[in-house]
Amino acid sequence: MSTDTHTAVESQLYDLFDNTKYELSELNQNKSLVLNGPDNKLIKRGLDISYLQGQKKAIDAIDTILKNNHDDTSFITNFNTYTLTTLDSYNHSFTNFKNIDYPPADYDVILAHHYTLMGQKSVIDAVNSTITQS
Repeated sequence: MSTDTHTAVESQLYDLFDNTKYELSELNQNKSLVLNGPDNKLIKRGLDISYLQGQKKAIDAIDTILKNNHDDTSFITNFNTYTLTTLDSYNHSFTNFKNIDYPPADYDVILAHHYTLMGQKSVIDAVNSTITQS
């Protein structure tokens, strides 16, 4: 049974997936320019990839929740559980990131993880908005 909320979220996930795929394609087309450019462009490219991977991870997770929960109540309950878990991870990462005085040896891992969570949060925020409007 497809409901208005299911249809709206499913449509939004398709749009978000297409946008993420397009942005990743653009990054890959500009790869040679970045690799030959300044270091900050290479770092930005890595962060952009982490962000897009986070978006893709959230899109896949929400799509699975959508497909496994056919009524709005169970979908929203499971979506909220996923949201709380992800936002807790994001808030923890944000606090840790904000409190770094001197970059540790695994700073690259911390930064990539934080940007992945930022990408997930952006998708969650967009889907939450769609659910609220439905």
